[in-house]
Amino acid sequence: MRKLAVLFLLPLIFSCGGSSSEKAESGNILENLTYTVDTVVVNAKGRIFDLSMGIHNSSISSDLSTFYHFDIKKFFMNEVNLNRLELTGIHPFTTEGPDGVGFNPPRIQSLGNDRVFMASTGIGAGIFSKSGKKEKSLKFNFREIDGLTQFEEGLITNQVILSDDEKYMFSTTRNLPSNEEVFLYVIDTENKSGKNIALPALNLALESTIWLVSGNSGTVHQEAIFTQLVDGKIYISSTVTSDVYYYNYLQDSLQLFEFPHQLVNPKKTGSVQRQYSDEKPFDLERAKLLYQTGFEKLLWDDERNQFFRFARKPIPDEERKWYERADIYLFAYDKDLNLLGEKYLPELNEVPEFPFFKDGKLWSYVNVEDELGFAVIDFKF
Repeated sequence: MRKLAVLFLLPLIFSCGGSSSEKAESGNILENLTYTVDTVVVNAKGRIFDLSMGIHNSSISSDLSTFYHFDIKKFFMNEVNLNRLELTGIHPFTTEGPDGVGFNPPRIQSLGNDRVFMASTGIGAGIFSKSGKKEKSLKFNFREIDGLTQFEEGLITNQVILSDDEKYMFSTTRNLPSNEEVFLYVIDTENKSGKNIALPALNLALESTIWLVSGNSGTVHQEAIFTQLVDGKIYISSTVTSDVYYYNYLQDSLQLFEFPHQLVNPKKTGSVQRQYSDEKPFDLERAKLLYQTGFEKLLWDDERNQFFRFARKPIPDEERKWYERADIYLFAYDKDLNLLGEKYLPELNEVPEFPFFKDGKLWSYVNVEDELGFAVIDFKF
């Protein structure tokens, strides 16, 4: 790892002191958290990463050795070796034809063996070789899947992910004005059969969607719903609540986890009006939700065998239309999602972007003078 800069000159210490025995008695493993941050930059070998759109359309291989970044302007996929921190491949894709991905920026999931699963919202999904060849189409309309009792118009592409054995596809309900309940859609890709499973603890995410419609244009405030595959297991969560669902698709069992958080409210509160035609009342209504604590997706650390998760509470600007900084919190859970600790991180003003754990350290994307870089955070607690 090539160290380029230390973002914080000394380890950041977030505690009021106390011995290890005091930490054990408190039941909060993050009470005396310290960490250091280094920055590393990828050797692009003379190529230019287009980072103008961020790295939202990216994926990490299951062995944490490879980072895939999809350039949505030039429509090719960059392959980066994270162990050597260098660009190792550029793979072109097409929007149309038998190997077409679709015009919408694709959601990417690394499958191993030089293959990726790509889903283009509202257009289709499929398994591709990294050379751009479509190996298998997974383009399904809701109404062609036997066993579903809840339908949406169009294709099954929202937050879609594929199981490790590639036999099952998972998706969740879209944020649409007509939708009031959140469902997990479980699709048997070989038999074109499936089921929908209600996730009532996440219905608040749809109830919190606010639409501004003025003429032919519109704006929407919506709370995210995350569908994740972690160590072969499916987890569903949302920014609107700390609650997490775990779905074991092999046993067809669903479990809801709720957490006794002390530093933040466990969910956003208050009802909102969902549709507006004027910007000012829309901004006021959106502020009711925007400036409450929002939760991020789970992060799995296979070195510690633990989950982590960030949360942000935005601090409004003077006009209360948006924010430039936020209060940031970190939570730790064991492998069974028991809450182990929580911590307010006063030195951070935003959640790390595209975070993932590798070798026991938290990596997150940073733009280093228009070069692809990562902040590498070493937690000590």
